Amino acid sequence: MFSELKNMTRAEKKEKFMEIKPYLIILFVPIAFTLLFGGMFSPIFVENIPIAVYDMDQSAASRNVIDYFYDSPALSITEDVTSVEEIKEKLLSGEIYGAIILPKDFGKELNGKKGAEAVVFMDNTNFMYGNNIMSAVNTIFETVNAGVQMKLLEAGALVPYQAEQSVYTLNIADRILYNPQLGYFYYLFAGLLSIFVQQAFLAAGVPMLVEEKNRLRDLPMDLNKEFVNVKMSLMVRRFLLMAGLSVISTMACLRIAMKMLGFPMEGNIFVLILFQAVFLGAMTGMALVIASVFEQVAHSVQFTMFLTIPTFLSCGFAWPEYMMAPGFADVIKVIWPLYYYITPMKDIMLKGVGLELLKPYLIGCALFAAVWVPMGLILYQRKVKLIRELHS
Repeated sequence: MFSELKNMTRAEKKEKFMEIKPYLIILFVPIAFTLLFGGMFSPIFVENIPIAVYDMDQSAASRNVIDYFYDSPALSITEDVTSVEEIKEKLLSGEIYGAIILPKDFGKELNGKKGAEAVVFMDNTNFMYGNNIMSAVNTIFETVNAGVQMKLLEAGALVPYQAEQSVYTLNIADRILYNPQLGYFYYLFAGLLSIFVQQAFLAAGVPMLVEEKNRLRDLPMDLNKEFVNVKMSLMVRRFLLMAGLSVISTMACLRIAMKMLGFPMEGNIFVLILFQAVFLGAMTGMALVIASVFEQVAHSVQFTMFLTIPTFLSCGFAWPEYMMAPGFADVIKVIWPLYYYITPMKDIMLKGVGLELLKPYLIGCALFAAVWVPMGLILYQRKVKLIRELHS
C-alpha cells in the first residue's frame, strides 16, 4: 500500500486524497472540535471573576463585609478604585466584570437597624459572569444579614442557639440535579456534539452528491439503467460508510470528554447510537435536497456552513421551545431534524433518560426521514434528469 502511494504522481495523490476526504471530515472533525472546545470550557466552576470593591465608609463593619468577598472563590477582588467614574471606566474597558460600592455610613446603618444598602454593578454582556457575580454577592449578603439578625436577637436575651433557630426558621435544602457544578462544558457538550455530527455529515455528504450529479450530467443519454443502478448502489454504500464513521467519531468524542474532561455520561450508549442512526437517515434526506439545489460544490459547502448557527439556535437547545413564537417550533420540526436529536442527546448524556421516555423524539425523527429521504431522492433525480437534458 505504501509502495503504491510512493509511486503515485502528485496529481494521483491529490485525487486519492479527494476520494477519502469526506470520510476524514466525518471521522476527525468532531474529535478535533471536541478537544478544542473541551479544553476551552473544561473548568467546571467559574472562578476568580475580577470585580472592584469601593469602600466609601471605611468602617469596621464595611471591612468585615469586604473580607467575605475575599473569601469567595468565585470572585477576584481589587480595591484600587477611588470613584464611581473609575469603576465605570474599568467596566467599559473589560478590566472588571462587576463592582461593589459600600456607601458612607454603611456600618452605622448596618449596626443601627436602619437597613444598610450596597450598590452592585454587573457587566451582563456575558450573562455567565453576571449570574455568577450576582449569586456570590447574594450569598455573601445573606450571610452578613443573618449574622446581624443573630446578634440583635442575642442582645434581646436569646441564647445563641435560639437566636440561630429564629433567624433560620425556613431552610432550603437544595439539590441541583444533572449538572450540580453548573459547569459550562457539561451544559454545552450535548449541543456542540450534535452540531459537530450534523455539520460534518453535511460537509462530507452534500459535496459528494453535487459532484455525482455533475458526473451524471456529462454521461451519454442512452446510458443503460443497470449502470445507473450500480452508481446509485455505490452512493448508498458511501453514505452507509459515512454514517458508520460518524457513530465511531461520536463514541470517540464521548470517550475523550469522559476520560480527559470529566464529563459524566449517565445514559445508555446504545440508545444514543440508535438516535444518531435515525438522525443521520433524516440528514441524508436534507443532504439530497441541498444537493439538488446547488450546481457548484463551493456554493453547497458555503450554504451548509451557514446552517450551523440558525439550526442550533432554533432547535430548542439554546432557547426553550415553549418560549418561541406560536407555531415557530412546529415549522422547524417539519423542515429540519436537529430538534429530534439534540434534546435526546442532552437527556441521555446528562440525565440517563431511557428509550421509553424518548420514544416521541425517535418516532418524530423516523417520520421526518420517511418523508424527506423520498422527497430528496425525487428532487435529486429530477434535477439530474433536467441538467442531462439541458446538456445533451
